[in-house]
Amino acid sequence: MGVSVMETATKIDVLRQLVAINSVNGNELAVANYLKKLFDAAEIQCDVFPAGIDRANLVAEIGSGSPVLAVSGHMDVVAAERRDWHSAPFTLTIEGDRLIGRGACDMKSGLAALVIAMIELKEAGTPLHGTVRLLATFGEEFAEKGAAALTAAGYMRDVTALMIAEPSGYRICYGQAGSIDITLTAKGRAAHSSMPNLGSNAVDQLLSVLYQIKQRVQVVAAGAYNQTLNTDTLFNIDVFHGGEQVNTIPDLAQAQVNMRTIPEVSNDALIQVFTDTIDEFNRQHQSHIKFKIEMSLEPIVGDPHSKMIQLIQKIALPYYQRAQFSPKEAQQNDQIAQALGLPANRQAIPTMGAAGGTDARRFLVDHPIGADYSVFGPGNLTAHQGDEYVSQAMYLDFINIYEALFPAYLAAK
Repeated sequence: MGVSVMETATKIDVLRQLVAINSVNGNELAVANYLKKLFDAAEIQCDVFPAGIDRANLVAEIGSGSPVLAVSGHMDVVAAERRDWHSAPFTLTIEGDRLIGRGACDMKSGLAALVIAMIELKEAGTPLHGTVRLLATFGEEFAEKGAAALTAAGYMRDVTALMIAEPSGYRICYGQAGSIDITLTAKGRAAHSSMPNLGSNAVDQLLSVLYQIKQRVQVVAAGAYNQTLNTDTLFNIDVFHGGEQVNTIPDLAQAQVNMRTIPEVSNDALIQVFTDTIDEFNRQHQSHIKFKIEMSLEPIVGDPHSKMIQLIQKIALPYYQRAQFSPKEAQQNDQIAQALGLPANRQAIPTMGAAGGTDARRFLVDHPIGADYSVFGPGNLTAHQGDEYVSQAMYLDFINIYEALFPAYLAAK
């Protein structure tokens, strides 16, 4: 099945080369340059767009004209602490069916599968009634800046469908929660802790205002729940710094808050809670608290009945039905099927939303609801963990799936 041109060993080596490039929150230019060599060898149109020191996006295309199917993967990975790994994280290690390494799951296997599928389709001379456009991004793990740059440059304007090869495994995701990152800073006045009245406690003030903000966010979001994303509005205080020593009233404190958002409660409404609460608190307590919006991305909910999702169900279902899963993976699959009201007999690939995020929140900024959008890529739930891995069989199967899926989407009426 598929239009295989590369040997299996070569496909594994592509992933090995990608994992070997340490692209922890940077160095994506090296990844892009490696991918460009592969595309150049196959005579596929490809451009690398540097973006600061050692960072870059990449765009490659096969076919021509409309419709345009955009497929995407990010080139950065998260940090890897050696003590959390049984093997070197930036060396692809093979243990049975497992390909182990940082990014093997999230998401260099998905990126490699997209690239190999495009190369094999080109070299096999497969007719394409439209364009397949790869958008390989930098900085997805932190603020999705690469996707924002490609969107601003116009690479989404003529796109009719977007598929991101994040590690969904045999699940189709068509929605992600939004996200807001906010930094709050309180400035007070230092004093000896035996004479607190001579100072102004920045930690105390920041804790108080954070408590008020959290309470008011809960009121604004009360009763709102999104079934597709399977979540309500989430409010988390993830970082807090304040004080220098135990016998001194702190004159500075800082906190960072992350919220996961849903269409029912807008980002603007939540940000307004911060504005109103902090303004009121400053007036009442003569405090000096400010906040800065580091990132605000709206939630994305695509069309669960889109052409792409229907084709994924048709083309990928036989692979799903014969896939071999570990007992833990099988249990997770059954739990997800049960939560979605599906029988645990693999008669359909689960289709769902998720609270996590992807580059789609930047790519679909002008079309957040109802787009032909899907997340479908090789992987599992080991992303961001030590001993992260992807199934070799799944990795190779997804290459075959993409090689059938891309022409089918462009040919479908």
